[in-house]
Amino acid sequence: MLPPLINQPHSVQTSATYGKKFKFLSFARQSISEPASTGAVAPSSRYLVERVIRMADVTSAQAVVELGPGTGAFTEQIQHHLADNASFFALEVNKTFADATQQRCPDVRVYHDAADQLPKYLKKNNLPSCDLIISSLPWTIFESAEQDRLLDTIAMSLKPGGIFISIVYLGATARVRGRYFINSLPLHFKSIQKSKTVWQNLPPTQVYRCSN
Repeated sequence: MLPPLINQPHSVQTSATYGKKFKFLSFARQSISEPASTGAVAPSSRYLVERVIRMADVTSAQAVVELGPGTGAFTEQIQHHLADNASFFALEVNKTFADATQQRCPDVRVYHDAADQLPKYLKKNNLPSCDLIISSLPWTIFESAEQDRLLDTIAMSLKPGGIFISIVYLGATARVRGRYFINSLPLHFKSIQKSKTVWQNLPPTQVYRCSN
């Protein structure tokens, strides 16, 4: 059974408040101007955020990494649900989004860099590995070789029994790169679970929970 989400009113209020600071049109402009580093057309909805937090069981994690936080919708709630002694940092390749996430979550270490640099930042934070990785990376825009490299990096960065959470937009299976990503997961992880579709997100999204 997935753990209950705590302090839900807080999550809704803070996400709504920040939405006024980083408006939908600002996100859309980044999607148009830097499609190779964005992959989404709108910030993640609170419904998707709540699904991810439940499936990730953030409260039990001691070392957490977020890949591709965008404007920080997940980042804020990861931070809110972390255990007091847990370590957490995020990697965001889009400078505008990295700055937005840092503004939204000033106490979180947000690095402006690519996801494949994860081992470098684990070392920087004195972490030999981590037990939870949450990803919003746009897999459908990555070539197969890049997907393989990233999945290798993610799998090797997790502790035994570690968890990898990835959001996948509905319709990914209709695209060659989307199918490649989903079909590649069993090659890197022992256990794979898929959530029901979160329809209250743009675009509708499913959440994959993988463990090694």
